[in-house]
Amino acid sequence: MRIDFHSHILPGMDDGASDINESLAMLKMLSESKVDKVILTPHFYRQNEKIDSFLKRREAAFEKLSAAAGEVCGCPELLLGAEVYFYPSLSSDPDFHKLCIENTGYILLELPFEQFHDNFYSSYSKFSNNCEQKIIFAHIERYLSFGNTPHDIMKIFEYGNALCQMNCSSPVEASLLKKKTMLRFISDGLISAVGTDAHNTSRRPPMYGKAEKLIVSKCGQRAFDNVCRRSEMILEDRSLREIIQTNI
Repeated sequence: MRIDFHSHILPGMDDGASDINESLAMLKMLSESKVDKVILTPHFYRQNEKIDSFLKRREAAFEKLSAAAGEVCGCPELLLGAEVYFYPSLSSDPDFHKLCIENTGYILLELPFEQFHDNFYSSYSKFSNNCEQKIIFAHIERYLSFGNTPHDIMKIFEYGNALCQMNCSSPVEASLLKKKTMLRFISDGLISAVGTDAHNTSRRPPMYGKAEKLIVSKCGQRAFDNVCRRSEMILEDRSLREIIQTNI
C-alpha cells in the first residue's frame, strides 16, 4: 500500500494549497502515482495558535476538500493529521493527543531547523519523557542541512524510540551527500514512512512516483516494500518496537 505520510493539501490551512482547485490538482497527481492513502498534515505552531482553534480550521478545510474529492478519479483515501512543530512544553498540554494521525497514537513532529546542540537534546529529552504519544520525525533528511551529521540525528534516538519519515524529494532532488545518506537509511530500515510534503503543483509538487522508482532502482523492491509495510503498521497503531523491527 502506497501512503503519502506528509502533505499540505488541505486548502487555505497554511503555506500549502491555496484553494480547493489546487488541492484537487495535487490529489490527481497522487492518484496518477497510484497512492492509496494521504495523511493531511497542515503545519501546527503552538506558539501561534491554540490546539482547539487549529482543529476547527482543519475540520472546516477537510469538509470542503472531502465534498469535492469525488471529482478526482481514483482519489486516495484522506486521513487527518498535523505537522507539529517542536515546542518543549507541548507534550504536557492535555489536548496534545488530538494532533495525532487519525485513529493512531502517532504524532508527526517537526524539529527545529538548526544545528543540534546540548540545549536542544536536553529540551527534547524532557519533551520525550513527558510524551505519552509515539513520535515520527518529519522529513528527517532536512536536518542534515544545518550542520548536523547523521550521527547528530541518530543521537536523538538516545532519548526515546521514534520513527523517521523521509520526503520524496530527498532521493530525487537532494544533494549527493543527502541522497546517499537517505538511501542508506532506507536500506538499513531506518525509514518507516515517505511523504511528498507537497505544497502546490509547481514549486513543491507531489513526486511520489519518481521517489518510488528511484528507491526501487537503488535499494531494491524489498526495501521499498518494507517502508510501505511500516507505514501501514503506523496506521494500524502498532507499537514502535514492532515497526522498527519489521522487515518483509
